[in-house]
Amino acid sequence: MKKLILCIVSTGILACGSPSADGGKDLPKRGGTLVYAKNSPPVTMDPALTTDTESTTPCDNVYDPLVQLRLGSAGLTPGLAKTWEISSDGLIYTFHLRTGVMFHDGTPFNADAVLFAMERQRDINHPHPHQNDAFAFWQNFSMDRLIRQIRAMNDSTVEFELQNPNATFLYLLSMQFTSIPSPTAVRRWGKEFGRHPVGTGPFVFTRWTSDDVLVLAANEKYWDGRPFLDTLVFTAVPNADDRINRFLAGAYDMIESPPEHRISELEANRSIKLLRQPGVNVAYLAMNLNKRPYNDERVRRAVVYAINREALVENVYGQLGSPAKNPIPPTMIGYNEEIQPLPYDPSKARELLKEAGFPNGFKTSLWTMNIAREYLPDPKKAADLIREDLHEVGISADVKIYDWHDYIERTNEGEHDLAIRGWIADIPDPDNFFYPLLDKAVADQIPSNNIAFYRGEEMHELLMKGKTETNLFQRDLIYKEACSVFNRDLPWFLIAHSVVVIPMKESVMDFQPYASYSRRFNTVWFSK
Repeated sequence: MKKLILCIVSTGILACGSPSADGGKDLPKRGGTLVYAKNSPPVTMDPALTTDTESTTPCDNVYDPLVQLRLGSAGLTPGLAKTWEISSDGLIYTFHLRTGVMFHDGTPFNADAVLFAMERQRDINHPHPHQNDAFAFWQNFSMDRLIRQIRAMNDSTVEFELQNPNATFLYLLSMQFTSIPSPTAVRRWGKEFGRHPVGTGPFVFTRWTSDDVLVLAANEKYWDGRPFLDTLVFTAVPNADDRINRFLAGAYDMIESPPEHRISELEANRSIKLLRQPGVNVAYLAMNLNKRPYNDERVRRAVVYAINREALVENVYGQLGSPAKNPIPPTMIGYNEEIQPLPYDPSKARELLKEAGFPNGFKTSLWTMNIAREYLPDPKKAADLIREDLHEVGISADVKIYDWHDYIERTNEGEHDLAIRGWIADIPDPDNFFYPLLDKAVADQIPSNNIAFYRGEEMHELLMKGKTETNLFQRDLIYKEACSVFNRDLPWFLIAHSVVVIPMKESVMDFQPYASYSRRFNTVWFSK
């Protein structure tokens, strides 16, 4: 017996409201070009290969998934699947697809396209992979272990059969890597498809210029209604002060990652409004357990004791961040309020280093990225402050700064000793943090999002329970215990959870947040 459902229940995250100031008086107007200045250009526009928000934000506007996050809540809403059913044993998901939907290249969206998108990542013998790519998110979310089989029942019906019941499966199908590209375009462009994206989304790819400006045009035939904007432009401006100065001069309509010291200036400008919401994110310093001496728990504890978290957060985030004590943000189920993190205690750090055989400390490398991130407004400053604290206990850390694209690849390969990284929720569920970042199965996959290469057996058992438990109360208890195990094993030094601030012109209307990194512009319009 099957039960019809349209969305999954909320896990408790609520995003702040939209900053739109139309007061309900003005009707949306069509037209205009919105220019959005980001930290960095996309790595790729192939949804199956996206692993960072620099890529996923523009991809969100070119592609559609089967199901979508609901605006302003943690629930789900139909996407390319208009309805779906789940069997009583939780193993069979049947999706009824929208009909009459076309890809931007004029080819039809149907069940075969869904099969193509999934099997391209699932089947190592598929004729159209991307240079035999690892499809990192497909691997890091263990989709092969999750899915037993995918079947096209007819042109408008697709059936997924799971190995075991899974509490997060529908959420996974809202993520960018499961979005549906045009099979015809993938076949045509092959390994170059990431620079020639074709989806069913609200905006159509126009061009990607040599100066990293990405131009999208309104999809006149979008199944959910034509966007109000005529054109959406993403431009890369790595320097935060440059972004703000050009924004204030009128060059951009929206920007991201403003540094804390410029917020008051933006607030004082009456032609600008700021969207603020608690960030569903975490910033951390990963210790590579594949490398000595970080395989020694005493050394990891010494690193945590050595760093002054309160001073670090105050100096890097100001009022836009709070010290982290769990690997998931406070708005999420499973957050353990009872945790008491290790305090700043350099003498205890030196004691542990001596006990571990390093009475005079040791030399190490400390990696960071070259651009601000939503979860970390000043990576270099953070690395310098951590380096200074480590130096006080005898750990000599050589700070290395890498280009964002290179940084992601090399840390996922495990080349670092210490590395500052972070995570922004793809879906508002604790599994989205714990499993890809802290499970032992992910540590054995290269490239890996578990860049601490932490392989805790007790953690693994808890995470497997969390995946299959559907009762929210029980899941909450499971992830609270996972937070305790994390704070015992300490594969990371936790830094902070940031507040997300997005400045925009007063004329930008109805930009609405999601309880994740997602940023779509199909509802956005200009009041003048």
